[in-house]
Formats: sequence, C-alpha cells, structure tokens
Amino acid sequence: MPEEEKQSFIEKLKNNKSFKLYARYLKDSGIKVHPLAWILLSIGVSIAASIAAFTLITLFEFNELIIPFIVFIVTADIMIGTPYLKGLKRLEEIERQLPDALKQMADTLKAGSTYESALREVAVPEMGPLGQEMENVLRKLEEGENFDNSLLTFSENVNSRLVKRVITIIIDTVRAGAGLADILEDIAEDAREMYRVHQDRKVKTMLQVMFMVTAGAIITPFIFGIISQITAFLITVAASSGAVADQLVILEALSARDLIGLLLQVYIFIEVGLASVMMSLMREGKASKSIIYFPALLLIAFVIFFVSRFAISLMLSSLGTV
Repeated sequence: MPEEEKQSFIEKLKNNKSFKLYARYLKDSGIKVHPLAWILLSIGVSIAASIAAFTLITLFEFNELIIPFIVFIVTADIMIGTPYLKGLKRLEEIERQLPDALKQMADTLKAGSTYESALREVAVPEMGPLGQEMENVLRKLEEGENFDNSLLTFSENVNSRLVKRVITIIIDTVRAGAGLADILEDIAEDAREMYRVHQDRKVKTMLQVMFMVTAGAIITPFIFGIISQITAFLITVAASSGAVADQLVILEALSARDLIGLLLQVYIFIEVGLASVMMSLMREGKASKSIIYFPALLLIAFVIFFVSRFAISLMLSSLGTV
C-alpha cells in the first residue's frame, strides 16, 4: 500500500465514529494503548492461542480442526470486547447514579446556590464514573468555558441516549431562563423510571434467556455430539468390518462421516451466534451487545459437544463394540 493511501486510511479510521467510541472505551478501561494497536495485539494473541490449540490436538491425535478456529474466535472476542464490556458497565453505573445526582443538584439550586456549586455537590468519588465526568465539567468551567459547552463535553464523553437528552433539556432550560431546579427534579424522576423499566426488562426476559442458553448451548450440542459419534461409529464399523468390499464406497462413506461432523459443528456455531444476538436484543435492545454472550455460549456449547462425543465413545468401548 502506498504511503499516501496508508495515511489516508489511518485518517479515515481516526475520524470514524465507532473507532472514536472504541478509543473512549479503551481509555475508560485504563488500557493506555492505541485502539488499532490493541486490535492488532488481540488478533496476534488469538492467532498464537489457535496455533497452540492446533499443536495440542495434533499431539493428542484429536482430529478436530474446528477447535483452533473456536479458540481464535473466543480469544479475539474476549480481548477486543473487554474494553467494550467495561465501557458498558461504566455507562450503566452513570445512568444508575444520574437520577440521584440530578435530585441533589435540584436541592442545591433550591437552597440558592449557583450552577457551579450544584455541580460540585455531585463531583464526588461516591458518584463513581458520574462524579469523574462532573469533575471534567468543572475543570472546563475553571478553564473559562461557558456552562453550556462544559455540559456538552459530558454529553460527548458518555455514549448514552439518556445522558444526551438530559443535557439537552438542561441547556435549553438555562437558555430559556426557566427554573432549573424544578426541571431537574422532573428529569430525575423520568430518568429513574427509565432505568427501572430497563432493569424490569432484564428481569422479565430472564426465563427466555435461560431457555435459549439451555436449548442452544447445552441440549442441542449434547444431542448433536451423540448423533455425530454414533454416526461416525456406524460408518467406521461398516468400513472396517469388510461388509463393503468396494474401496471407493468406503472412502465416500468416511468422507460423508467427516462432512456430517463438520456440518453439525457449523450448525452449532451459527445457532450460538443467533442465540447471542436474540438474547442481546431482548435484554439490552442492541444487537451489538451480543459480544457479551457469544464467547461464553460458544465455549460452553463446544465443550458439551465434545464431552458428549467422548462419553458416547467410552460407552461404546465399554460394551466391547469398538
């Protein structure tokens, strides 16, 4: 790639909204690495982990080439997704503390204090990430920024629809000269209700999530593991018993055995991916949050798949049929 095109690509990447958001998540997670460097590092570690997995299955003569691929996907997903998960946790904590902070600011304003004093009341360690953001707002005010621009910094730093709406209402209220204290109380009640509704949705969808986990990551892989092993056993016995004399037919049967096993594993992979997306949509309202569920479900599903295959293999061996 020519140097000019490389620089142009890097500039476009830096200006990308998703890339900027990921950079923010990295910063909030305490990972002081450039986002592109972190992604490349994650891919490198994932490749190394998949090579190690391939080496192990080769040494133990465990002919399952999908395992290195699964190790790569899970490792990459966990490493790249860790800043995202920490960012979501931080965002949830901010939204949880926001109603109390707004109520406290309203009480401070009713007591006759200024906007800056109201912000200082909530810029405390007890408020967690929200207190840190309020400290940034106060720092902007001390540097000479006006009240509106300082609050907009808070809105830009936090990727929350709730926070953006609250900041917009506060700024419009201040510009209109209306009583901010009463408005803050109303917003606090609305924000508290929105957070409660969000938590209620998680509780009400718990049974559906448990069903998807049980069906998609436990029962289906278990049954498919049994089917895969029994099918492979029958084809192998038929091929090795001499019941079929044609070598071409035997090779086709063995190829079909391997293909059936591969297709079952691909089906499990796709099913786990779709189940993760559905769980994310039900609980979080965003498909992108499936990154929370996908690695764990994928790992559980394939562990159960291979364990069930191993158990059936031992059972057939104990019967003296292998």
